[in-house]
Amino acid sequence: MASTPSPAQTRQSRLAAEQLQIGVAHHRAGRLGLAASHYQRAAKLAPAHPEVWHLLGICALQGGNAALAVKHLRACIERRPDFAEARNHLGVALRRCGRHAESVAAFRGALDAKERYVEAAYNLGLACEAVGDAVAAEQAYRQALQWRPDDFNSAANLGNLLRGAGRLDEALPLLERAQRLQPGLAQANGNLALLLADLGRHDEAVRHAQAATVQEPAQPQWWRALGVAERLRKNLEPAIAALSHALALAPDDAATRAELAVAAAEGGQIEAARSAFAQVLRRAPDMERIRWLAALSLPSVYADEAEVDAERERFARGLDEIDAGLRLDTPQRRFAAYDAARGAGTFLLHYQARDNTALQNRFGDLLARVMTAFAPQSMQPCAWRALAHGGRLRVGVVSSHLMRHSVSRYFARMLAGLDPQRFEVRVWHGGRRDAVADRLAARVTAFEPVGDEAMAVAERIREARLDVLIYPETGMDPVHHVLASLRLAPVQCVLYGHPATSGLLNADFFLSGAALEPDDAASHYREQLVRLPGLGACPEPVALAAGDARAPAPADGAPLLLCPQNPLKLMPSFDAVLADVAARTQARIGFFARDGLIAQRFRARIERRFADAGLDARRSLAFLPVQAYEDYLAAVRAAPLLLDSTGFSGGATSLDAFAVGTPVLTLRGAMARGRQTAAMLDVMEIGELVATDAQDYAAKAAALLRDASLRQDVRERIAGRSARLFEARGVEQAFADFLSAAASAAA
Repeated sequence: MASTPSPAQTRQSRLAAEQLQIGVAHHRAGRLGLAASHYQRAAKLAPAHPEVWHLLGICALQGGNAALAVKHLRACIERRPDFAEARNHLGVALRRCGRHAESVAAFRGALDAKERYVEAAYNLGLACEAVGDAVAAEQAYRQALQWRPDDFNSAANLGNLLRGAGRLDEALPLLERAQRLQPGLAQANGNLALLLADLGRHDEAVRHAQAATVQEPAQPQWWRALGVAERLRKNLEPAIAALSHALALAPDDAATRAELAVAAAEGGQIEAARSAFAQVLRRAPDMERIRWLAALSLPSVYADEAEVDAERERFARGLDEIDAGLRLDTPQRRFAAYDAARGAGTFLLHYQARDNTALQNRFGDLLARVMTAFAPQSMQPCAWRALAHGGRLRVGVVSSHLMRHSVSRYFARMLAGLDPQRFEVRVWHGGRRDAVADRLAARVTAFEPVGDEAMAVAERIREARLDVLIYPETGMDPVHHVLASLRLAPVQCVLYGHPATSGLLNADFFLSGAALEPDDAASHYREQLVRLPGLGACPEPVALAAGDARAPAPADGAPLLLCPQNPLKLMPSFDAVLADVAARTQARIGFFARDGLIAQRFRARIERRFADAGLDARRSLAFLPVQAYEDYLAAVRAAPLLLDSTGFSGGATSLDAFAVGTPVLTLRGAMARGRQTAAMLDVMEIGELVATDAQDYAAKAAALLRDASLRQDVRERIAGRSARLFEARGVEQAFADFLSAAASAAA
């Protein structure tokens, strides 16, 4: 039977309660010092009271004294072991002290003491992440969400955890849920923006990143997220502006400086980019991704041909430096090398009008070295043989451009045309989903969106146990180049969406067109070259819309010769050819002036070249605004002649021109990428539009402009024969036959 408290004890208890009540009032008013003073008096009066010690612990925690909070909260739990809230607060205090393993135990104790304790489950997830136990962290967050589906913190943290593990598709609904729960919170919008950028949904990523910068304008991470998203959707000037703002807010942030360097490089500001890369590496020499990007950076626009040669030598030295400095002796270093490989590439190398096979092969060897160390199991031969399953031939396709893009325009019909009775076609697509992608998705067995985590994609591809795997455009997407370096199917092929060898040891075949390739073409590829008939592709015909689209015309009535190529393709040596054409014809050379720094640098260079040739650039050059596709086709139709780039010729631009009957003058290059337009003219048997050298190019342009009857004759022959470019049956059949033969040979 409990003893009756003495009058003194009763008085002490009453005084303790009064002190506790006064302390709580001060605490609620934010006066932590006064609150702690009254709690301490209450503790002296009633030392066995667990709530007093709990409140002292909370007060210390809120005041920034985590170590004192641990002491008080342990005293509370000694007096009341089942006090779940005290155990949860103890876990928080221990975590702030860096004692993460102890905090895990404290949060587990809180969950044992109280059912459906959402806050403790969430805190347990944080603690497990801190000790590196991602599996337990995921379990804790999922438990919290099961108990309370609208818990913002658990949804946001689980989404970020899954994103960090490369499980992007699983992360998306969680971060979308978090954003719906807290649309006015910068963290919710910023986290979602980062994930959407990973998924290639760049427009949405920009929108949410912009919201985060409005909600927390002083936080640099949201400006960095905005800059990265803008860079990924190729809006380089806004990207540079956002990243510069982020760096102004956090000048010592190496990650932001690195992203700014990447954006500057992609925007053609190669000097600024290299300076920024150097600054990053001085501060953080172990940033392997930046070491690769710095070593392999190339200009988008060259000043002259001597700079092209100098940059090739620099690129070769960069490969040597990466190889010599590569450290693969720890898991962290192996991951850093893999991360560098999936962020660096050789895309710009192939716009140089040179034989880049040796350099590309060296890059392929570098990827093989990295991936053999990082994912050795994925570099080994497949555990199955082709056709062993006994069903339809399993074909896989990995691409980022099977949407409205020239890659899709060339190859989607080939892929969709595979007989579903013979072929099972699965597509892993890393680009945006649009109407073009939807049409292909409806024709194949599976069309799966994927993100930037190459190894997660590789695992899915291996699970499909394919017979043949096809990469339509290696070299355009570094992530897919890494994937193509792995052995994921018994037979692996490359199409010419980016018309250059992949340089990869695990790429077995390069499928090109017989009309594109010179006699010595086999020496241009590490893969075994396969020449499909004609263009080796099934280009999509141009959809000609009726309407009143207007073609641009110079006010002075001078002929307007269009050169519609991307400035990346226009090498310095071609400037002299264009100047010669302008001098001989008195025509104006027209370019579609894409916005951005690259176009500005190109314009400055060609205007100087024309001035050096004694030409008035204002009279001889025209920079036209980028137009809607229908207006662009109208301009092409109205032009007397299109001037094709040399070294890397037009593809889709030449198809457009021939579809509307406009002649395209070209110069046949030494390698397939410089022979695309010439191949189209060969298919149409219109050889007089193929020049033999630079002087012949200018002479042919002048002759065509002088002779209206010759132009009309050429136009009529183009109109009568251009359908040959879009005939698919022979190529489709040869493509299907090749796949069957290659799989059978590997069986």
